[in-house]
Amino acid sequence: MIYAKRDQAGRINAVSRQEQGEGWQALAPDHPEVVAFAGTLAGGRGSLATTDLGLARVVEDLIDLLIARDLIRFTDFPEAAQAKLMERRSLRSSLNSLNLLAEGKEDELL
Repeated sequence: MIYAKRDQAGRINAVSRQEQGEGWQALAPDHPEVVAFAGTLAGGRGSLATTDLGLARVVEDLIDLLIARDLIRFTDFPEAAQAKLMERRSLRSSLNSLNLLAEGKEDELL
C-alpha cells in the first residue's frame, strides 16, 4: 500500500510507504495517479514510465503474432500470465464491441 497526500486541487503532491498522519490516503502502488506522480519524479514525459503502457500493447501484439504463426502456444505461458492475457483480451473485446475506444487509441475512452 502507498499513502498519498493531495494538494488543494486534488492532485497528488507527496507519496510515502507509511502513513504520515491525517490527510494521507491509502492507494494501491499501481493506481494510475500514483504511477503518474512517480513518472514526474523519474524525469517527466521522457521517462521510461511514460512508455510502459504503449510497450505493454506491443508485447501483447507480439504474443498474438507468435501464437498465430504457431511459434509459441498460449499454454506455454504460466497460468498467471495466461489469466492476465485473457483478462486484457476480454476487456479490449468488450470495449471494442461497445465502441468505447477511439480508433487505434485503446487507452483513450470516448
